[in-house]
Amino acid sequence: MMPELETPVHTAPADLITSIDQLRTVLPTITDAMAATMTAIAQRYTFRLPRFYAEKILLNDVNDPLWALALPNAGELSDTGEERWDAFQLADRAVNHPRWIQKYRYEALLRVTDFCSGLCRYCYLKNRDVTPGRISHQEIDDMFDQAETSPKRSELREIILSGGDPLAVPPAVLEHVALRMQRLNRTVARRITVTIHTREPVWYPQRIIGNTALHQALKKLSPSSYILHVVHPREVTTELHQAMLALTELADSRRPLMMTQHPLFRGINDDASIITDMYDRMDSGPVVFKPYYLIHPFPDGTLPQHRLTLPESQKILRDLASAPGTRVPLLTIPTPMGKCVIGPYEQLVDRGGYYLLHTKDGVPVQYAISPHYDPAETRVHIPIMPEVHPSAAVSKAG
Repeated sequence: MMPELETPVHTAPADLITSIDQLRTVLPTITDAMAATMTAIAQRYTFRLPRFYAEKILLNDVNDPLWALALPNAGELSDTGEERWDAFQLADRAVNHPRWIQKYRYEALLRVTDFCSGLCRYCYLKNRDVTPGRISHQEIDDMFDQAETSPKRSELREIILSGGDPLAVPPAVLEHVALRMQRLNRTVARRITVTIHTREPVWYPQRIIGNTALHQALKKLSPSSYILHVVHPREVTTELHQAMLALTELADSRRPLMMTQHPLFRGINDDASIITDMYDRMDSGPVVFKPYYLIHPFPDGTLPQHRLTLPESQKILRDLASAPGTRVPLLTIPTPMGKCVIGPYEQLVDRGGYYLLHTKDGVPVQYAISPHYDPAETRVHIPIMPEVHPSAAVSKAG
């Protein structure tokens, strides 16, 4: 096991930068005019950044492309703030609760908190319709009481902990989830696994490395996998490797799988050589990892200057596809109906302003070809086909 700090590391005001004035002490190249713009944006969309990320990863250079991912910028004014990606759920989901998101019969996502140590400026949940605060023990009990008695529980294969960031909640919350997961698994024939989606080891790895209470909670929870949100090679730090090692070594046997996911952004990581560099740096550490999702930009959140067309995202995947299979991610296209996945050489056909895609469950989706998100777009205008059999949709569209 890695040596622990004398006392657990917890989020404290000194660890987080929450104002532009504080930020300028770390990045003094921010001009007065830039600071005024950032301050105005921060009044609309909350700004928070771990000091570690500002000091260790960002450059004191106004041309650093990572500034647009972590610091308030004028491009955010084009964002309507309308989150809709959790709006669609199964009608017969196992649990009816605002924190239980279920788009697939075999997978549920729990939003355990709306807090992250850092706030990605592109996050599609930023300042939107997401349940505020962190999950309570009573809410956990309410959901798992429903799950234990639901006839749909036998279809569940995975419960994802997300947020916000689940590694930013008090350890007691994770321990209570662990207790209820153990109870739920005693009611099904096949084990339901736990996956944790997190960016905390990138934002603030020290909080992971030496946090004894968090370690104890995660040991009880025993997640089968972690999906780390890593976007750029510079985010792969020595401390990230240490945090990954700390998380994997908590298991007495059956160590969790470490995977990465990364949205694509024009001018930041829209080149296979940048992503390959990131993979090489991840591979240089002590923990084996698997690239999982290469994410085509969300219509919500992604700033206009960073959006890519779907053929451009596919070209990046094609340039990565000749690597060993363990180094090739899945290109996923987020839609309100669920994730769609396409291959590097799949033919994209213009069917009259849209591509016909299908979610993992075969739900047909008319995916608009337009490369830019229209801020005036609302949920009723999202071009999604009605719930029909995929083969019927292909015949109709063909």
